[in-house]
Amino acid sequence: MYLAHLRAENFRIFGPAGQDGADPDRSLRVDFGPGTTVLVGENDSGKTAIVDAIRVCLLTTAADYYRVTKDDFHVGCGGRSDTFSITCGFRGLSSEEKGTFLELLTTEASGSALYVTFRAQLMDPQRSNRVSVTTRTGPDGKGPALDGAARELLKATYLRPLRDAEAELRSGRGSRLSQILASYPAILKEENDDFNPETDTADTLVGILRRAEHHITSNAAVAAARDDINTNYLEKFSIGSDVLRGEIGVAGDATLARALERLELTLFAGTGEWTRRGLGYNNALFMAAELLLLGNSETAPLLLIEEPEAHLHPQLQTRVMDLLYERAAGTAGAAAGVQVILTTHSPNLASAVPVEWLTLVARGSTFNLAPGHTRLDAGDYAFLSRFLDVTKANLFFARSIAVVEGDAEALLLPALAQAVGRSFNESGVSVVNVGHTGLFRYSRIFQREGRQIPVTVACIRDRDLLPDGTPKDMRGELPCVSDMTADQIAAHVDSLTRGDDGNVKTFVSDHWTLEYDLAAASWTMARVMHQAVRAARASERSWPDAERLAELDAEAAQEIEEWRAEGVNRPEAALRIYRPLKKGNASKAIAAQHAARLLKSTPLTEAHIPAYLRRAFAHLCGEPS
Repeated sequence: MYLAHLRAENFRIFGPAGQDGADPDRSLRVDFGPGTTVLVGENDSGKTAIVDAIRVCLLTTAADYYRVTKDDFHVGCGGRSDTFSITCGFRGLSSEEKGTFLELLTTEASGSALYVTFRAQLMDPQRSNRVSVTTRTGPDGKGPALDGAARELLKATYLRPLRDAEAELRSGRGSRLSQILASYPAILKEENDDFNPETDTADTLVGILRRAEHHITSNAAVAAARDDINTNYLEKFSIGSDVLRGEIGVAGDATLARALERLELTLFAGTGEWTRRGLGYNNALFMAAELLLLGNSETAPLLLIEEPEAHLHPQLQTRVMDLLYERAAGTAGAAAGVQVILTTHSPNLASAVPVEWLTLVARGSTFNLAPGHTRLDAGDYAFLSRFLDVTKANLFFARSIAVVEGDAEALLLPALAQAVGRSFNESGVSVVNVGHTGLFRYSRIFQREGRQIPVTVACIRDRDLLPDGTPKDMRGELPCVSDMTADQIAAHVDSLTRGDDGNVKTFVSDHWTLEYDLAAASWTMARVMHQAVRAARASERSWPDAERLAELDAEAAQEIEEWRAEGVNRPEAALRIYRPLKKGNASKAIAAQHAARLLKSTPLTEAHIPAYLRRAFAHLCGEPS
């Protein structure tokens, strides 16, 4: 049995369901698989609200109690809602589980399902924070109430973000470690008291505790202190026939719970002595303990983790995902694996799992990225499993995404946008460098039928047509516009934008490549690009110092002024500037780095840059439809 569906209305960021198609559906509707589901997205998109909705509806095995407050009720255009509902639906029930929950099941065409519906209502929205809550079964919440035994079986295990793992594993009354160990099958027999005073033997935890209490009470020093208190002090307080006598013993009763509460779990240093370890390894230890509990659960083992990457270095994050994958798949001889639902802001984790495990949460809506939900085909999923690395996985956390073909675009476009007042950082734009022309392998992640993901995606690519006047030694295999008709040019551009749909749009360079088009766009950009290429040529073997760079910049600027005085037009100047890059005499990436340096001190407006980049920046920095 696993949690297959989660529905919520008017809970936090998630609003009401649409009525008869007249209003948009703003409720939460998300499906989960029996294995691992990773919730990704930018901050305040709704990831934590999803996890908390499950916690509210099912409760958790930890001692912490979630108290519903007024802040949990959705605030919309019409004000704060006074009710909210959350429904968790379970599927895949075994025969034993069907017997356990027999009176609570819902029979559907697809088989038996178990629904748990939690409803909350503000008793006085204007003046009070008092909330009335009910938990019933059935998809509409009108079935039998969820009794205590069933509720205990459905509780989830929850690991909060920025958790204090060391404190969680420390001994003490009601400690988390004692709760975990109390549910471990091998511990159950330890509640028998097998202490034998005559032979002074004990094997169980309770027996050992009783034996320790016996020896402590009988200790000579303890007995001497007790007798001193009784004889020399307490008896002096006696009145008449009253008998006052004290006993010194171990605090608490000798039960299994008390024995477990005195245990703590720490990392072994390998030297036989304890030493304090870092936050990361303590978090790994805590997760291992929680998985111990879940691994022995026979009914709906569900693990909720917020930001498992907290305090973990990248390699350890990957190891954690490997372990979660192993537990989610189930081990040999186990009835079922652990269902894992986690949230993350880590590109390391997002790149370490298959795309089909991801659910993107954006602006209060969820978008499953499994096959059948996106425009990705089987080949795309296989491709992304090979090439979606950590640097590219930042696309799952962006508000807008610029997909580019190479290092030069990745280096130069953010600086160019900043120079014209379209800051990528302020607009939440991530640049994804795919290193080739297969941009749509990535952009199709954000395309689907029906409701679109509210993330703008701009695929920025070269036209790769040679402008008139291109010398033969710079042509290569590319066609020249002078040899093509207007219809052929239009068809070529259309072929480059054939993947456009929804919020995904392709912006094709106006003439040839990024560097050529920048140099041809204005004399200001021609000067910047000529300076950048000249500096790149000088930087191939060793990086010039500031004085040498200033000399190179001045020489390039002077040469641009001489060209203008000679009557050289911008297309011809752009060919001269681009020649060292095309011929391989200078690095495009290094030239882009120098251009970014120069743009910091160059007054620039959008009129100075190519039209296709103006459109791309407007798309990226605007609001998605």
